[in-house]
Amino acid sequence: MGKRKLKLLSKAVIFYLFFTAVSFIISAVILQNEADKHMHRILERRLEHREGYIEHKLEKNPRKMQEADFASVEKVDRIPENFDPVYTDTVMVNQRTQRENIYRKKTTYVTVNGNHYRLEITKEADELYGFRDDVFHIVLPVFIVLVVAIFLVNYLLSGYLLDPFRRILKQMSLYRIGQSGSLDHIKTSTFEFDKLKQLYENMRQRIEDDYYQLKEYTENMSHELQTPLSIIQNKTESLLSANDLKPGQAKQLKAIYEETQQLSRMGRALNLITQIENQEFKNIQTITTAPVIRSHVDKIWEIAEMKQLGIQTNLNEQHTLTIDAGLLDILVRNLIKNAIRYSHPSTIIQIETGEEYFRVINQGDEPEFPEEEVFKRFRKGNRHKSLGLGLAIAKKICEVSGLHIDYKYRDGKHIFTVTPLDNA
Repeated sequence: MGKRKLKLLSKAVIFYLFFTAVSFIISAVILQNEADKHMHRILERRLEHREGYIEHKLEKNPRKMQEADFASVEKVDRIPENFDPVYTDTVMVNQRTQRENIYRKKTTYVTVNGNHYRLEITKEADELYGFRDDVFHIVLPVFIVLVVAIFLVNYLLSGYLLDPFRRILKQMSLYRIGQSGSLDHIKTSTFEFDKLKQLYENMRQRIEDDYYQLKEYTENMSHELQTPLSIIQNKTESLLSANDLKPGQAKQLKAIYEETQQLSRMGRALNLITQIENQEFKNIQTITTAPVIRSHVDKIWEIAEMKQLGIQTNLNEQHTLTIDAGLLDILVRNLIKNAIRYSHPSTIIQIETGEEYFRVINQGDEPEFPEEEVFKRFRKGNRHKSLGLGLAIAKKICEVSGLHIDYKYRDGKHIFTVTPLDNA
């Protein structure tokens, strides 16, 4: 099973959301760092204010200041060298609310009136920490809202903006050579879509021109070749009927006659393949196959008897194929003629239909090439001449008709099976 393909707009939205998410995360980290710095500056100013207040009180009444509830003041003998203030966060009980709050504690040393003091100053920081935490709490909902909005816009715009593009693709997928496929009725104000329309129109026109030129050339060549080939055949027949022919001359004339007939058949077959590939057979209908098969069996019965072959049919009267009636005739005829041509003498050709299959079985030599190559044009082995175009035509008919043709060689038998493509 192939990997599932994403629509262009969906892929663009996924990439956009990915980079948006990365941008939001980076922005949130930057905002949090800025919030930390801002919070630290605010707390530092408040702690410095209290530190100045404590120094002022220590100048007036050192004993009373040591009993303050927002600071711990301890007299020390000396101040450590190269000491920098230390900041820590701790959880303490607020004396007024009796609730645990986050406090910022600053540990530092001061000298007042020649005395050294170690200070531990605290300041409540709950509201500032709440502000910092709100950064992510704000960013996350905004991101979720943005994602939902993007998906909604994607859903709405995919129906509006890309509608001309989908219609162009649909028209291109339905296009068949020789059929009208103009995109003039598709209006769009998008430059890229309009450019796509123009390119498609130019490409379609070139294909149509090339097709009709090639078709005219092929038909003319096929028609013109038939006239000299018919003359060669008639002249050869006249020469073959002459009484004064030597055996060697008769053999050479017979070879010329047979090759001329083969060339004529090949021209008609190649022309038929071209018509099938260009889907010129458009009379598609659901056809019961049993009467068609019986009709062809009746027509070739004498040829089969001449080769000492029997034909056995086991037909399901309910079996149908959805196909052009002319193509069905060609398909059945080619498979039966192929079975007659490559069957061992005194064997039975089996023609079967079931609810979902049409099968032709004959006994013959094992092919000298892989089974999948049996439908190739002019595939040759060492024992037989080329398989010609009969099976290639059968394969092409199945391809354009939504059918599957399968070949197997089992127990000395060639087995050709035609089924609907859904059941292949």
